[in-house]
Amino acid sequence: MPPRLTPLQPPHLSLDTFRALCHAATEFGSLAPWEYLCDTALFGIQDAADGQVRLATVLGNEAPPIGLFVHRGESGLRWVMTLCFGNNPENDDPNFMYSLDAVMVEFVPRDKLEPRDLDLLSQIGFQPLPCARREWLKFRSYRPGAIPWFLEQAEAELLLSDLGKIIAFARLMAKNKDLYDDRANNEVPFCPKDAALTGSWRAEDLDWQKLVLTSESLPAPVPLSDAERAGLLALPQKAKLSVELDCLYSPGGVDEEPRPHFLWMAIAVDARNGILLNSAMDNSQTQKSEQVTARCLLHTLTKLKCRPGEILVSRRGLVSALEPMARSLGIRIKHITKLTRLDEIYRRLEHSMDLSRC
Repeated sequence: MPPRLTPLQPPHLSLDTFRALCHAATEFGSLAPWEYLCDTALFGIQDAADGQVRLATVLGNEAPPIGLFVHRGESGLRWVMTLCFGNNPENDDPNFMYSLDAVMVEFVPRDKLEPRDLDLLSQIGFQPLPCARREWLKFRSYRPGAIPWFLEQAEAELLLSDLGKIIAFARLMAKNKDLYDDRANNEVPFCPKDAALTGSWRAEDLDWQKLVLTSESLPAPVPLSDAERAGLLALPQKAKLSVELDCLYSPGGVDEEPRPHFLWMAIAVDARNGILLNSAMDNSQTQKSEQVTARCLLHTLTKLKCRPGEILVSRRGLVSALEPMARSLGIRIKHITKLTRLDEIYRRLEHSMDLSRC
């Protein structure tokens, strides 16, 4: 793709919102909740407007970074619950590390700030906090497949609202450090159900809920036009040809709208000899992985001028999206736990690229 002529511009954030957000974050930091809360101690917030759940985790109990994550959305909740509940099979998935969906406030030294951070802090007259080596505030937005970026207005407003609840919880924890004792690791305290509750919270005000890590939502099947189907069915089939197919995040980031991100990279590999057959790349913030994978598959068949006997896929979501297409072409699609040949190619690519922007 052509190089950008101008830098990607950060989203607009009103100074009034930013000033209030810094005030709330400063109050949160003054409590130093990382001294008595570990990063696996989840705190739940259920949005009164839409019922959406967010999970907060305090960072810094054992090591930097020091601050707060508020996880959101299906991907974000799955990410933090997978780590905190000790159920980690997805950690072998290269895409897992890129699936974080959260907003963050971090307490950092000044040299960890970017010019945009310093400009906003200067405009509101922010004074460094009296905390050695973590005296400055840094806010970031995390989206699946995206490089950490500056907060959008709506994200800042939601974080500001959540911080009020998180501060109340931190004050309660400071007086009840045994709050999580004798609780299962998937039992999570939520904000009091009484929305009108103000002032100091009591331990009995919390709404404890057991969270369950459910199966990931499956995507809809990718359609195949009649013309595409007819053209591919005209190709001969090689029953012994087996193709490993996957869609991963490219290890290298790009500055492309709507925010800096890692491209989708679909890969097709000959399962017998490990030869790279084809690949396809696209914007991970605007395109779905199954769409990029389907395009890679169709281009692979056209390039090979034949249909394989089977396609090996390690993601159940891709199996669901591609199975109707594969079946209509007389190709068996098989779910397996590990794509050995494809993983080798991806790992070599990963090690050859600079990951310093992650």
